[in-house]
Amino acid sequence: MEWSWTEADTDRLISWLKARGLAPQGGRPEVRIIGEGHSNITSLVDLGDLRLIVRHQPVIRANAPDVLREARHIAKLNTAGVLAPRILAMAAAGEALDVPLYVMEHVPGIVISGDLPEPLRQDPRGMAHAMIDALADLHGIDAARITARPLDEPEANRQHFAMLRGLIADLAGHEGEALRAMAGRLEESVPDAVRQCVVHSDFRLGNLMWAAGLPPRLATVLDWELSTIGDPRLDLGYFMIAYPAPGIARTPLQDLGRALYQAEFPAISDLLSRYGERTGRALADLDWFAAFVAWKTAVFYVLSRQRGEDSYYDDDAHCRAFLDAAADYLARRGK
Repeated sequence: MEWSWTEADTDRLISWLKARGLAPQGGRPEVRIIGEGHSNITSLVDLGDLRLIVRHQPVIRANAPDVLREARHIAKLNTAGVLAPRILAMAAAGEALDVPLYVMEHVPGIVISGDLPEPLRQDPRGMAHAMIDALADLHGIDAARITARPLDEPEANRQHFAMLRGLIADLAGHEGEALRAMAGRLEESVPDAVRQCVVHSDFRLGNLMWAAGLPPRLATVLDWELSTIGDPRLDLGYFMIAYPAPGIARTPLQDLGRALYQAEFPAISDLLSRYGERTGRALADLDWFAAFVAWKTAVFYVLSRQRGEDSYYDDDAHCRAFLDAAADYLARRGK
């Protein structure tokens, strides 16, 4: 993804913000891209005494992430008390920029995209507990406040799987063959869905913002573009493939969260037990969900690379790593 703020784009955005009372008259605000996302673009608008965050699509295309759907979803989460930044405004394509965007509050804090910083390095156990507790609390939100869709759909996981499998039905080459082969293994035992809840779908260290100081405390949870209603074990499976997992092939998500390897963090089994105690949920078939989400993420990486819009996805080793992890989880499930 190659995009940068031009002077003309900045002027258009600031004029739109001023017209809505979100930016003061006068002065010359600074707008710059922040974060290391590989889909929608996040920018900081520095107004001196006030800061705002803008999220927008990089280009208009048929399969671009729907940034306004993300904004409307977060706005519903705001009303339900979910730990997410507050939405302040939205703009359709052509209103502020040539692409849709939304504005949210700036939450001060630390996002860990590299090495584990001080003072958080001093309390990895507290960090891990804050992470899994936030996921448990998200799943505890009454999803009926977010959607009118039925929440008891035993076939939901099979429908989700079938939709993803359709995306690779005609995928050529060795990756297509490997993805379809893993799909065949997963299909043998797709679990019935439990009562659905709000799922984040990208809940990992790099999408969490930490308050300064100790004890470790989350300031907010970021990047809700993939959030939806689904089986809570989908989030747990994703968390498993993004957290250190001895005996399982290391995934690119774990590489993005390398800070979790730089201190003595609790075992994933301890965190899953804590989640179960906090939620009262039975946690059956988690190895299948970890395998499924690893396969699903491999599908996403391959399709993203084929579009050729972001050099991050150019490495075909990503697909192999996710499929290796999926195979390891399925093998462990059979023991």
